[in-house]
Amino acid sequence: MKVVILCLFLVLSAVTANSIVLTLDAPDTNISGLAWGDGKLWAVDEMTDYVYSIDPTSGSVLSSFYVSHSSTYFPTGLAYSESFDLVCVGLWNNATTGYVYKYTPSGSFEGSVSMCGG
Repeated sequence: MKVVILCLFLVLSAVTANSIVLTLDAPDTNISGLAWGDGKLWAVDEMTDYVYSIDPTSGSVLSSFYVSHSSTYFPTGLAYSESFDLVCVGLWNNATTGYVYKYTPSGSFEGSVSMCGG
C-alpha cells in the first residue's frame, strides 16, 4: 500500500510541476546577475563588465553597454527599476563595500549609491 501511495504521489507531482518552456544561451561566459524589465531579460557579466539587453523570445542580444568602475569591484547582481526606468548593477569588492550603479537602458550612467558602509 505504501508503494502505491508513493507512486501516486510521484505521478501527481510530475503532472502538476512547472515545466521549462524555453532555454536561452548566455550572452557571455560569467553571468553574475539577471533581471527582467522593459519587456527584456537583462544580464551582467562579472569578468567583462558588460550589461546585455536580451530578447526573451529569441535570446538575441539587443544591445549592451560597459560598466565602468574601480578594478577592485565586481558586478555581482542586477535589477531593473520599472519606476525609474533604470538598470541597476550591484558592485561588490569582496570585503566590506558595495555600490549600486544606475544606468539608463541605453547605457548612460545616472549615478551610484553606496551600500554597506564605506
